Parts: sequence; structure tokens; C-alpha cells
Amino acid sequence: MRRVVKRVVQMIVRPRPKTVALVPMAIACVVLVMGGLEMDATAAPGESRVDALLSRMSLEEKVGQMVMAGFPGKLPEAEVRTLIEKWHLGGVILFSRNLSDPFQTAYLVNELQKMAASSGAGIPLFVAADQEGGYVTRLPGATPFPGNMGLGAAGDAELARRVAEATARELRACGINMNFAPVVDVNSNPSNPVIGIRSFGESPEAVARLGVAMIQGFQKEGVSATAKHFPGHGDTSLDSHIDLPTVPHDRKRLKDVELKPFQAAVDAGVDAIMTAHVTFPAVEPKPGMPATLSRAVLTGLLRQEMGFGGLIVTDAMEMGAIVKNFGLGEAAVMAVNAGADMVLIGWPKDWQDAVRVADALVQAAKSGEIPMARVDESVRRILSVKEKRGILASPLVDANRAKALVGSDADRKLALDAARRAICLVRDAKGLVPLSARSAGRLLVVFPKVGTLTQVEDESGEPTSLASYLRPALETVDEVSMPTNPDAAQREDIAARAQRYDTVIILTYRAWSSAGAGQAALVSSIAAKHRRVIAVALREPYDLRKYDTVGTYLAAFNASSVSMEALADVLLGRAKPTGRLPVQIPGMYPVGHRL
Repeated sequence: MRRVVKRVVQMIVRPRPKTVALVPMAIACVVLVMGGLEMDATAAPGESRVDALLSRMSLEEKVGQMVMAGFPGKLPEAEVRTLIEKWHLGGVILFSRNLSDPFQTAYLVNELQKMAASSGAGIPLFVAADQEGGYVTRLPGATPFPGNMGLGAAGDAELARRVAEATARELRACGINMNFAPVVDVNSNPSNPVIGIRSFGESPEAVARLGVAMIQGFQKEGVSATAKHFPGHGDTSLDSHIDLPTVPHDRKRLKDVELKPFQAAVDAGVDAIMTAHVTFPAVEPKPGMPATLSRAVLTGLLRQEMGFGGLIVTDAMEMGAIVKNFGLGEAAVMAVNAGADMVLIGWPKDWQDAVRVADALVQAAKSGEIPMARVDESVRRILSVKEKRGILASPLVDANRAKALVGSDADRKLALDAARRAICLVRDAKGLVPLSARSAGRLLVVFPKVGTLTQVEDESGEPTSLASYLRPALETVDEVSMPTNPDAAQREDIAARAQRYDTVIILTYRAWSSAGAGQAALVSSIAAKHRRVIAVALREPYDLRKYDTVGTYLAAFNASSVSMEALADVLLGRAKPTGRLPVQIPGMYPVGHRL
């Protein structure tokens, strides 16, 4: 039967621009053939389907299932073909570099799944992405839902569940069957450079409640959820993409804060948990040993103490926290022996890093450095999740349906509702909100040139468009952009221009950090000379600490077009600012504050 599968897949027309109309027919053919694959893996009496698959796999095919890799380009070129057909990858991860639109995404995924079907054991792929929402999204054209901190400000678990369901439907329509979300790190450190806005907040209970809601929403719609980054990346001041952070707390504090959302995720039946490249001396006493490589953390804590039976996936192994301290192949073997089921190579400069990892794992399994029982244990978990989510039965999708479903009007309406409910009015000393044409007069919007601040973010390509949503309701609305860290001359120029307007709205983008100090200085300068100034944080709400003389301050948590429309609705009195601070502004306002 395997030969039949391979022959039929080879006969299917692979669409080019002139033959796109054949895509539905090709998909139908492959689905029929995959039915044959399913028959080929039918279990003997008393044998599970997963065990039947496992029994016919070679060592190389088993180890390949334990590797997930990224690849260059938007087409299934030689690199990814080699990874799938020669090294038998268990999954691929997609980034913005791979994707143009929903139709192209679905076409690409189908091609990758055909490669998997016609090679080795013919097992379909996990296709993963970081579709967290907010500033971390991968799928072009997807609905721009608020990120976790915005949902944390709204505080509604049912809303979070509906957002996750809609996100999962869009992903699944494009063939993406695993989401590396939700982030359930508790952001208790205001100086955290990489989690921040990606966290629901600093209340462990709220993070647990909203995280479980999103897990349920993703998995209800057939997408495997992945809680990350275990045991918790929230209380760090280093970015593990760059270096190796440490969480120094004792066991009691870890249980009460960092581990609480992960335990809730385990209890809710989350399919996967992603590890953190962070050291936890209270659990792993060996200096410099990150959780990803620690048997005490992955097997002792997560498996045995917390009772997790699903997939353990590493964070990307080429991150600085790993490669600055360990060899890539060495680290992959250590991770598997620690208890990881899948080793992720996400966005390497050299795609052959994934080959090096796969080869290192194969050699370690052949030599006995990784026991075969450890390999079989992980592969059984991988196949079980693929079976549970329907990936083994039918991994292919209709590209035309993806094009029609992703970014629908209904989903945008849900995103706008969520964004409105996220807006938090923190301070309004002079009662400037809501604005009217009479009270606002001539209005100037100053906005930052929004860009990526961490390696996990992608450029959205979308302008910060608040002015366009205010203009229909107000008499005069002008706008001016500023760099994320304007120098003295740029600040002086904008401040002088602001004096010609009755009201000034300044949007800031991580002004609390040293990289945004120029923004904070500009807000303080304008607020010192102008009586009608409104400042709005587009990321974490900590910006107010750096320009605390401003009288009116809001937190929007995002800069997407949907969030700017929601902000305009609040500023104009069309929607009430019902959001509550999901994190404290230290020394100023507590968690849960709103006017």
C-alpha cells in the first residue's frame, strides 16, 4: 500500500499559476489515497493504531518524528524536501518568511503534507506557528486579535475562548494544526524584555483562568494548543533568545506563581507544553543548566510531580541561551534524555542545523546514549496527538476555503469587541475623555514608527492609524510620526508643532525602556507646556512611570488597525473604557485598577 500511496501522490498535478483550478481535484485525489494509508496502518486485533504505526517504523523514521524544523522560502524547495523525505521530520514550523496569504499558506502546507505522505512511513506532519495574537502573529490576512495582555485587561474567560476558537478556525483552514500558544508565563517583572505584552498579566490565577480558556478554544477547533514557556519566563530581565536567564525563587514561590498556570493547563488536557531556556536553581541545582536540558525539570517536575502526559516540545534550540553554552547536537540529545519529545529548530541561519540535530539524535539512539525505550515513548505520544487531532486521517485542506474564511467580517467584529473591552483608562485628571469636536478643537496625533522589539515579533506592515478613525468625528485631526527613540532635535521640533494645537494625543511604544527614553522625554516636554495632553501606551502599561506628569493616560495594549479603531471609539465616547490593569504600574496603580 505504501508504494500505491507514493505512486498516486507522484501522479497528482502540483498546481502552478496556470493550473490553480486543479487544486480541489488534486486535494480530493490525495484524500482518497490517504484513506488507503489509513487502511495500511489498521491495527491487528488488540493492537492500537498508534502501536501499529510504531511497529513498522525504522529507527530513522522514529527519530525524525521527534524533530520539528523551520525552513527558508515560500515554496517547498530542496531544503525542506530533504528534511521531510530524507530525515522524516515529524513537523515543520511556519514563520512570516514562509507565508504570503491564506491561499498560498494552504497550498504550501498541502505540498509539504504530500511529501510526508510519499516518504518513509507516510505519517502526516505537525504544522505549527506562533499565532499568539497581538504583536506575535504569523499568518498574513488573519484577524488581528488583541494579544494576551489585552485579553487580560478585558478579563473575560469566555471572550478569550471565543478568540481562541476563531484563531484556530483560521489556522486549521490553512492546514496549521498546532499553535505555539497560549503564553502562560506570569509577567511579574516589569523589566521583562521578551514576555511583557505576551502575558495575560501578573496574577497567576488570572493567567491560569484565561490560559485554560484559550487552550479549550484552540483544541475544540482541532488545533493542538501549546502552553509556554515552562516552568515560567515571566520573572526574568534577560531574553533567552540572546542569553541564559535565571529565575531564582524557591519551590514555594514557583508553585504559587510560575507553576500555577501550567498546572491548570495540565489539568485542562493541553496537548503540548514548550520548555523555557531558563535556569531554575530550586529545581535543577547544576549551575547553568536550562530547564530545556534538565531531567529534574522535565521528567521530575513536569511529568512526575505535575502529572503531564502530553507532548514536551523544546523552544527553538538555536537561541542564544542554548548555543552560547552548548553544542547544538549535544543539546538536542540532552533535551531528549531530559524528557523532551520534540526538538525544535525554528529560524536557523543555516537550515542544515536541523540536519545536524536529526543526525545527532539518530547516532545517539544507535549508540544507546538515548535508549530506544525513550525514543518509543516520545514517538507514541507524538502519534497519539496526531491521531487525536485528526492529522493522521486527513491532513490536507481546501485552499479556496482558506482564502474565504480567514479574516472574515464576523471575526473582525469579534476582534473589535475584544479590543474595545481591553482599553483601560488609567488616569484622567482633567476629564479630557471623551472628546468632542468642540472640546478637542484642533487635534494632533503623535505616533511612533512601530517596529519589532524582540526576535519573536514580525513586522506587521500596518500603519498606526488612530487619526484616520478620529477624523470623521472631529473638525481638524493632523498627525506626525516620531522614531521610537527621538533625539533632542526631533523632540524639539514635534513639541514646537504641538503648541499650535488645542489637544495632543501621544502614542508611546515601550517608553519605559532605555530604547524608548526619547518618547518619554517628548511626552514630559509637551505635558509641561500644554494643558490638554493624552498619552496612550501601545504595549505594556508601564510607560506612565517615565512621564508621570501627564494628566490623561490610557493603555491600549496593541497598535493594530482594530485596536486603533477601538481606541478611537473610547476616546470619542462610543465605547466605555472597561479594561482593568492586568499588571501593576509599580508605585502608582495596582492590578485591577481602572477609572
